[in-house]
Amino acid sequence: MFKFYCDDSGTHSQSDIAVAACFVAEPIQWEHFVKDWNRANDAENFGVFHMTDFVAKKKQFASPEWQDDEKRNRTIKRLINIIITRRRMGFFAAVEKAGYDAEVPQDLRDRFKLGNNHYTFAVRMCLAKVLKWRMKYGYTEPVQFVFDQISKGTGDIGAVFERALEEGNAEALVHGITRETGWSFQSKAVVLPLQAADILAWEALHHTQKVYLPDAKQTPRKSYLALVERAMDKGYHDRETLRNWVAHVRGRIRK
Repeated sequence: MFKFYCDDSGTHSQSDIAVAACFVAEPIQWEHFVKDWNRANDAENFGVFHMTDFVAKKKQFASPEWQDDEKRNRTIKRLINIIITRRRMGFFAAVEKAGYDAEVPQDLRDRFKLGNNHYTFAVRMCLAKVLKWRMKYGYTEPVQFVFDQISKGTGDIGAVFERALEEGNAEALVHGITRETGWSFQSKAVVLPLQAADILAWEALHHTQKVYLPDAKQTPRKSYLALVERAMDKGYHDRETLRNWVAHVRGRIRK
């Protein structure tokens, strides 16, 4: 069995991009991940790691000890090394909200249980990447899917999984979905791999907004480059790619 952990970024109304970011690995690797993460926490005392707070130096990262650049660099480098050592594969999908609103019609949102939440569509795109990865390597084991509990669209995400099961158990298992392993919404304060997904989600959103999209591009963050150097399937969905996705789906429906 594999375990999949997913978090979001950019789902607040001020962001023009929504991101779903996920990691998958075998349970034994996640057990080692938790031990490694706890050792790092014992050494650096970061508590529950939220990348937004870390970058903005808010909450626990507002304390004097976290103004030390050497400590900050050492900590994020250590956490990313843990992530890239323990994950089997990573995925993220960044979705242009205005493009989704304009190009994805209501009938397809209803048919595929996407709702009106941009994050749900980003999750859907990540699940498609998981399917591609499974088919490439011939994986047939079920996947246990875990999402951060405060992510938007929990009901819509649940509906995506329910719809997959309605297609039949065998068809759902192709995607790694079973009712036994299921899907759940957990706290990243308790389920530590969600903190890894949090870091990837923030890095993906920042890279999309500051490096990928602008004409005047910022220098890519070293932390982002380390995360995506290998074993990463990433995608950006703007108005054009969403229009193409709609055409592709309509073509499959007509067959």
